Amino acid sequence: MAYQLSDWEESFQEKLAAIDASKRDKPGALLPIIPDREKWDEFSFAVRSEWNVWKRDLHRYPACLIMLYGGLAFFEYDENTFWPHFAKAISKNSIPPNEQTEINKAFSRGSKHLGLTILRKTVPRTLHLIGLDLPIEDTATSFVGSAVYQIGIPLSLWDGFLEICEWVSWRDDWTALDDAEWTKAVDKCVGGRNRLKKFLIDNRESAAALINELLEARKILSDDPKLSISDLAQACLLREEYFEEVPETADFLRPTNPESLIRDRAQLIWDEQRARIVVYLPGVRSNKLPATWSLDHLHQSASRSPDELVLNSLAFQDNLNLKLASGGRTGTQRLRGICPWGLFDLDRDGRLTNQDREYLPLHSYALISSAPLPHITRKGFEETDSPANQKYELVDGTHCFLTHLWPTGNYAELTIGDDSPRTVIRFRTNSKIEARFFVGRGHRAANFDWIGPDKRKIEHLPILFLGIPSGYFRETQAMLKDKFRVRVGDKPAGGKWERVPVREDGTEKEYFTWNWGPRPFVEVPHGVYSGFKQMAQAGRSPDLGGERIFSVEWPEFKVVYKVLVVHPKPGMDDCWRNLPGAFLPWFLLCQSEEGMKWEDLLLARDIIAPDLRLSAYLLRKYEKYGLFVRQGIRWKIAESRATLADAGEEKCRLDYCGDPSVLWRFYRWMSRPRPVRISLPDIEVVNKRGEVPYLSMSWELRLRDEIIQGLEHMNVRVGPSLWNH
Repeated sequence: MAYQLSDWEESFQEKLAAIDASKRDKPGALLPIIPDREKWDEFSFAVRSEWNVWKRDLHRYPACLIMLYGGLAFFEYDENTFWPHFAKAISKNSIPPNEQTEINKAFSRGSKHLGLTILRKTVPRTLHLIGLDLPIEDTATSFVGSAVYQIGIPLSLWDGFLEICEWVSWRDDWTALDDAEWTKAVDKCVGGRNRLKKFLIDNRESAAALINELLEARKILSDDPKLSISDLAQACLLREEYFEEVPETADFLRPTNPESLIRDRAQLIWDEQRARIVVYLPGVRSNKLPATWSLDHLHQSASRSPDELVLNSLAFQDNLNLKLASGGRTGTQRLRGICPWGLFDLDRDGRLTNQDREYLPLHSYALISSAPLPHITRKGFEETDSPANQKYELVDGTHCFLTHLWPTGNYAELTIGDDSPRTVIRFRTNSKIEARFFVGRGHRAANFDWIGPDKRKIEHLPILFLGIPSGYFRETQAMLKDKFRVRVGDKPAGGKWERVPVREDGTEKEYFTWNWGPRPFVEVPHGVYSGFKQMAQAGRSPDLGGERIFSVEWPEFKVVYKVLVVHPKPGMDDCWRNLPGAFLPWFLLCQSEEGMKWEDLLLARDIIAPDLRLSAYLLRKYEKYGLFVRQGIRWKIAESRATLADAGEEKCRLDYCGDPSVLWRFYRWMSRPRPVRISLPDIEVVNKRGEVPYLSMSWELRLRDEIIQGLEHMNVRVGPSLWNH
């Protein structure tokens, strides 16, 4: 049924009246009643249809005018471009200044009548007197600013707003900053994101209130993993669009299990493995069954478990209306289609992403279009083995064009088109503080053995690492010394934080590692000392070996590492000197049993082997052979494999493609005391064109059976080929 503006006015008046009077002047007061995408389209159609009549009496539908301003502020906000969006909403090329003035007056009058806030802004101007030009200030009504204040955070600014909230969570003093300090801090945090910068500075009061609300929601959801967004009645800020178009919302609100907050929303998915495009269908509660999903002419029964609806050719349209019919009622979720192209996030199970954002996470993507796209330019993405506009056939025979985006660094950029229209999308890593533990740099990064779920055997003191977004603190070095404490057990560690160089490829973080110094930790036994000599001896650093617990601590932050420090085996270090080389992905992934995101891999690369190149395309090639596996947005080692073959007189050749920390454990086992001493072979990296890199070493033939026994005991699959699985 097509609603007229009179119907919309009645509906909006009712919803506006339901807003508590004490909340009407608060930022985001209108956000809960801004229509969703589908309803917004219906409302916009009514506005276009009746505008020529409505403009003659703008006070006829005051609630509709307020919601029109609010919807444009929420869905379409762009710095200094409000009126072009307004003109488009009423099907006009432009709106004359005198008409803009009349519309603004009607909006202001309606807002004041309902108790909604209308902001004033300071406007500098020059007073011209005889022989003098005096700078003065006037105040004027900020109509666009008022609309933004009333709806809270525009959708286009939400991802950057999350980053500001992350920064604030580390700054106890953020509310005490004066305007100049706030402006400086915002400028450092948001960089070149001018729209967000302007919003945060010009609307500081409303931004602060919304920041506090989001931080409170984060605390509640993190403390109780069973709660959902719908359980937070007070969190009017958390609209569905924020989750659908900015998946990092769930990452921020529940870092330990973000999927639990978004699994009940349908998603358009690119399934390259089975050459199809599907809609992920969430499970439906038992009390709503039986129910039926439908999209265009497709129909499918709903169930309690998640399911899929295969679209393929149907996906290539502007919008998709997915409907769920249950008990005589029908609900609709509007999904973005692929027209003229779509960008699918391969690190998030192939979900279609919102390509209208200013920045996207630095993940791997698939660019899909129904026709070849003109002038595709990729910076920071693999191009050698990944040509643009590859012709691709879906399982139903539909032809489309595929361009893979495999990142190779900390920053990337995609450009589609030459002049007009021209689309530029930028990709960047997150802006969070990272605390990490690394066993060593270069070939020593894999010199460890897991001896428990959270404990490792190592040979040297570990590298403790911090990555801090640029501009997070006034004096970063002083803050590190004062707040980020390193402890060994319950005692302070000896040393200091030192800045390390970063790669010049777009990273926006400062990196620091802990320099242990000459006395890494000091143990002073309790008791009374008879002299300075005895005290000096007691205060010396003990033997570094043994079980240790290292921790990096902040008042609201603590990362703990448990280790057993053992002595190195003679001769082993030289055998590993050629590593990691092209075998780098394995050295990075073995650092975590839980798996690593692309950003984690980049961070580990910057510490372990900053001069080496990392490509997401190589990860996919290992995945193709079953050696790596991707679970959600994390990469993990699936298995380790080896082959053993005779290699001439008294020699056998061991080829290995697997976890290098397992190989380190194997080398330590082979170097154990024995009646006849053996020589440990050097490890070579084999990187043949068209293949994935693997390791090779030449052992004494008499050790063949012992080698097989040791590898199999360490769960390495020994077979005739490294590539069969």
